[in-house]
Amino acid sequence: MPLQLWQLVCTSVNQENGNMYSMEKALQGFVTILLTVLLGMSPVFGAEEEQIVIDDLTVPQLRAEIEKIQDEYYSVFNRLNENDDFDIVCQKYTPTGTNIPQVGCEPVFVTKRRSESANNYRTGGDDLLTNDALIKELQPEFEKLTAMMNEFSTSNQYFRELSEILQMLRGRFNELTQ
Repeated sequence: MPLQLWQLVCTSVNQENGNMYSMEKALQGFVTILLTVLLGMSPVFGAEEEQIVIDDLTVPQLRAEIEKIQDEYYSVFNRLNENDDFDIVCQKYTPTGTNIPQVGCEPVFVTKRRSESANNYRTGGDDLLTNDALIKELQPEFEKLTAMMNEFSTSNQYFRELSEILQMLRGRFNELTQ
């Protein structure tokens, strides 16, 4: 669907008034259509498009949009990478002391190592790894994960656009909540 949506935007932008528009105009149209689709609205091409302004979104709307874009971002990443240990998995959880559910995402290699540590601890083996010790031990994997994400951001336009949208949404969310 992402490629088809991008082709639709480019076709729509290129046909408007019979002129060719810049890539920036096409990207603006793509972001508008992507956010419109994700918000559940139906854009009508040829008619005046309703643009979604991130500054107008409320904190709950931003939270919902971040979750949608983040899900798509990690889904695309998981399809692009060839090593399942580097797939990113997100789960909802409720932290102790609150009733507000949150979403936590982590690579499979972290989940596997945390599970190994817990099993070793239960059977009387090694001490249970702290989060800091886990991150330190897995530093080479995190570096490889970062390199993969950077490479995909360079080589895959849709992944890069999702990253940019996610950064804008998170930035606005942080402005409103801090």
